[in-house]
Amino acid sequence: MKKLLFLAILFCIGFNANANNDKYRLTLRGNPATSIVIGWNQTSGSNPRVYFGTTDFGTNYSSYPNSAAPSRTSSYKGMNNNFVRLTGLTPNTAYYFVIRDSQGTSRRLWFKTAPSDNSRLSFIAGGDSRNNRTPRRNANLLVSKLKPHAVLFGGDMTDDDTNSQWQTWFNDWQLTIASDGRMFPIIAARGNHEDSNNSIYNLFDTPSSSVYYAITFGNNLVRTYTLNTEISISGNQTSWLRSDLANNSSTKWKIAQYHKPMRPHVRFKSEGNSQYSNWARTFYDNKVQLVVECDAHTVKTTWPVRPSTSSGSDEGFVRDNTNGTVYVGEGCWGAPLRSNDDNKDWTRNSGRFNQFKWIFVDENKIETRTIRVDNASSVGSVSNSNPFQIPSNLDVWSPSNGSVVTINRNTSGGGGSDNDNKTIEVAIASGNDDVEESEDGSMYINSSDLELVYDSHNNNGYQKIGLRFTNVNLPKNVTITSAYLQFNADESNSASAELEISLHDSSNSAAFSNSNNVSARNTFSAKTVWTPSSWSSGQNGSAQRSPNLKNMVQSLVNKSGWTSGNNLSFIIKGRGTSLTSTSAKRVADSYEGGSGKAARLIVSYTTGGDTTNPDICAGIAEWRSGVSYSAGDKVVYQGNLFLRTSTNDWEFLGACGTTANRSSEQNTINHPPIFSAENFEVSPNPFVNNIIISTKKMYFRAPIEITLFDMNGKVVFQKKQVIDDNVSQKITPNVKATGVYILHVKEGNEIIYKKKLIKK
Repeated sequence: MKKLLFLAILFCIGFNANANNDKYRLTLRGNPATSIVIGWNQTSGSNPRVYFGTTDFGTNYSSYPNSAAPSRTSSYKGMNNNFVRLTGLTPNTAYYFVIRDSQGTSRRLWFKTAPSDNSRLSFIAGGDSRNNRTPRRNANLLVSKLKPHAVLFGGDMTDDDTNSQWQTWFNDWQLTIASDGRMFPIIAARGNHEDSNNSIYNLFDTPSSSVYYAITFGNNLVRTYTLNTEISISGNQTSWLRSDLANNSSTKWKIAQYHKPMRPHVRFKSEGNSQYSNWARTFYDNKVQLVVECDAHTVKTTWPVRPSTSSGSDEGFVRDNTNGTVYVGEGCWGAPLRSNDDNKDWTRNSGRFNQFKWIFVDENKIETRTIRVDNASSVGSVSNSNPFQIPSNLDVWSPSNGSVVTINRNTSGGGGSDNDNKTIEVAIASGNDDVEESEDGSMYINSSDLELVYDSHNNNGYQKIGLRFTNVNLPKNVTITSAYLQFNADESNSASAELEISLHDSSNSAAFSNSNNVSARNTFSAKTVWTPSSWSSGQNGSAQRSPNLKNMVQSLVNKSGWTSGNNLSFIIKGRGTSLTSTSAKRVADSYEGGSGKAARLIVSYTTGGDTTNPDICAGIAEWRSGVSYSAGDKVVYQGNLFLRTSTNDWEFLGACGTTANRSSEQNTINHPPIFSAENFEVSPNPFVNNIIISTKKMYFRAPIEITLFDMNGKVVFQKKQVIDDNVSQKITPNVKATGVYILHVKEGNEIIYKKKLIKK
């Protein structure tokens, strides 16, 4: 008996000699090809050091050629968190390490730095591991078997952010360590179940204590953006995001992750309106091709989408297969599953099961797969030399639209060659370049704000605003795909306002002065009317963004004298109530109010490639009425080409070379599909008995088919009728059951409008 007791004591002593640290983790702060952060919990002992090298010496710490002491320690959540930040490493190289302290040596672990060239990369992305340990541990085990270059984790690691829950979470995280001791870095975001930023910053040593940051992999192959939905989204965070995107425009791929989704696919979850107003357009304009969202505890992938508030949009997005952003998520790493009961018109697929995303990135495409995690124990492992081979028994979700969401560089988010799609961002660079001109023509160049347009100061009255952007690097004759002005709100204003934006018709706009003021400048004939929504002081989101100004910018770069690097000037003046009411205005920051808050011009353009207009091939018709043109003039309006062939006749260049004519005397109905979603408005929603379909801007008369489906795809109403411009049509579906229905409008065999309706 004494002998057994003695052996037990020896066992405990031996165990403690090697158990002086645990809860290992790898994180990233800089270039993943040359740096890594090794983190752990120091349970006992003193003076810990990491011993490391490119040769595996097992636990013989003295044989490793390099060592480093902790760069940072953090006593947090009942753990003594130590972080060693290693830099100057060799890319795409295995490094073996142990942790040695006064009481002993840890097990031997290892990691592999990321490649520095544009070799193919593998990521795992997900979140919400909260309180169901079985799926959480399954997902962790799959990390060890799929061996990604990094794990993007979207927050809500624990349920209540307590010490014991975090310690259990890190114990479970050890399952991500492969059987040979290989570890994989985590890029952590904050969720709403983390009580503060400190939980992420102190436990994962993130590059920013505000927990928003970016990491670039490869030779500018992909830049991952980690954002924080649990702090103010507008202001510093979004300003940083826009600046970083602009400064990294040459990066081939951009992927964002954050916790709360813009448009959750669970009905009772709140809409992410702040994320939408600040990030949706920013993602689209800066070609962020993939966004990973969490929080809702369901499964979704979307088609590529762009933000739009047109009548054909669904919750602020429309499908855009050419340049859209794909959104995936929504976090099922162990949190309670919820029903996917809020699909959108642009939802590709949705479901309800424990999962994460497995993402491959190379120079030509991104591939995203949804991985079910419940059978983790029976899944094989990929090899360290080929992490892209699908292992045995891996449960890849295969919905009707296919198991792989592929984003090609020539079809989505900046597709084509590197020279095809570019975005430039130019800010006001001097206090002399954002000016106010009073009603009497005098200039005011040093105000801390810009009154758009009434200003009581010095009796300026209803003034005109001039914005001059210098050194605008737009090549001559490129195709402008979008252009807009972005302001920062200096004051809160909510009264209805109406502003007119025009562009100085000059190949190189001169500086403003008393002799060359705002109102004396000739402008292009195209004008854009802006009726901005309410502004709140400090905002710089979609409400402070002008409508698309691409037509006038296109006219400028097509001028014979335009040269990249020249200057251009916009002019803003009031219309309607903005010239009759002193409260019908918006107030933006000027350069003097803070150079970082000054107005910015953001322009996207394409060069080379196929010049076929996609809107023409889709047969979308618009006619710019109320403007006189000479015979033979080509008129470009919202991407649609018209040719005036006689005094009264217009030729519509229809679907890929076919034509349809419209004259003032008659309508030709033998034409390709000419309607678009923007032609329709449907109300009310929710409806009780009747549905009103209103049409606008069509200029053709044609038969359509209206169909209403229930959520099982059953037709509950169908009607064919001829539809005219600016006419409201009332239909009475005579459906009794409350719930969600889908309205389709077809012209010929093509669905031209879809809308989700709710029956009360």
